Order: sequence, then C-alpha cells, then structure tokens
Amino acid sequence: MRIEDTRATDGTPLNSSPGTTGDDAAATVLARIEFQVAQLLRRADRSVSRGSKRPGTGVMDRAAYLLLHRLVGEGAENVNVLADRLGLDASTVTRQVAVLEKAGHVRRTRDPHDGRAVLVEPTDEGVEALAENRAERQELYGEVLGDWSRLDRALLAELLARLNSSLTEYRKQSE
Repeated sequence: MRIEDTRATDGTPLNSSPGTTGDDAAATVLARIEFQVAQLLRRADRSVSRGSKRPGTGVMDRAAYLLLHRLVGEGAENVNVLADRLGLDASTVTRQVAVLEKAGHVRRTRDPHDGRAVLVEPTDEGVEALAENRAERQELYGEVLGDWSRLDRALLAELLARLNSSLTEYRKQSE
C-alpha cells in the first residue's frame, strides 16, 4: 500500500478525521501503523545489538540507554522523577539503576536540598559509554538510511518525535 492508496471509499483523502470508525481505508492504515511499529521495535533492538563494530564496547540495552540518556541530558534526578519522565514504574527504574550502578555508569548521591532523598547521576564512565553507544547507533542508522534523501530522514525524525509525543500525552491522559 502506498500513500496514494489511503483514501476513503468515496475517494477523499484521509487527512480530515484519522481513525474514523467505519472507514475501511482508515482502519487499514491504523492496522499498518500498529504492525509497522511492532516490527520497528523488534528490528531496531536486533539491529543495534548486532551492529556493534567496536570490540570491547558493550551494546547498552534500550532501558539502560534511555535512562542514561535522560541523566546525561538533564542531570541528576531521583528515581521517582526518572520513573515519571520515562513513563515507568519506580521499581522498574530502581532495578535499572542498580544494573547501571553495577556497571559503573551511575552513582547514587544525597540530594543537597533534601538529605533524605537520593539522586541518581551519571559517572564519567557512564557519559563515555553513552557517547560510544550513541555513536554506534547513529552510524548504524546512517548506514540503514544511507539511500534515503535528507528530506525523508528529516520527515522520519519529525514523525517519530510526533508519535512519541502523542504516546506520552495518551499515557498521561489515561492515568
């Protein structure tokens, strides 16, 4: 199916009311989106794990990568804030922090504003590990998307960001 094939049964484009029930073409598009996102998640994880080209650099799993990316970008945060920002349960983040701490990528420190609270912050080794993983991932996607135009790459980046934003808003409204 191509974009031109995504017209309502009366021939009008499907841009006025996406997700309209009773519209076979809209349902087909939503089914394609659902399946393609599932495929994307599976293939992206497999490609990243197999794409490591530098000996000795361990490929960071998605959970660790996202948590460390957040800490390096935003600075030290407590587990509850991390959980909220990442859309995860605090116990899940606590387990992920423990794994990152064991690897030497993060450390726990006391919150200077509240001595009872604990902050998680990246170590120098964690910053370096993230930079290496980001470089490998960017190189991989550079190869995978090598024959895509700059416009297509920019459009993909914009649409993925929009999808992530919509998913975040949906989660917030559902809670």
